[in-house]
Amino acid sequence: MTAEIEWVTGVLRVGRSFEEHGDPYDFSCTINRRGDCAELIGGNGTITPQIWRDVKEALMAQGVTHAHWDRLNNAPRSIVANSANQLSIQPSEVAHYTLNS
Repeated sequence: MTAEIEWVTGVLRVGRSFEEHGDPYDFSCTINRRGDCAELIGGNGTITPQIWRDVKEALMAQGVTHAHWDRLNNAPRSIVANSANQLSIQPSEVAHYTLNS
């Protein structure tokens, strides 16, 4: 008999001065993972195009190919990366996009 643990929840931290655990960061969120899809929830902090690129890179390095990231702040909106690798805000749309597009 054997046992296996599949971790499905994590915390993401990213920022200009962030290099390792304990460093200051500009943005953090909880990630729920199912296979190659990650749902980012409970975000807090500043989101810039560079932070989103860093988030994408970190997710892809872990084998994630799709991300679902809804942001509710005054009005529902989803934050996604478009083909130009820039931050894109689309009101009232669900974010479930391929990360490598």
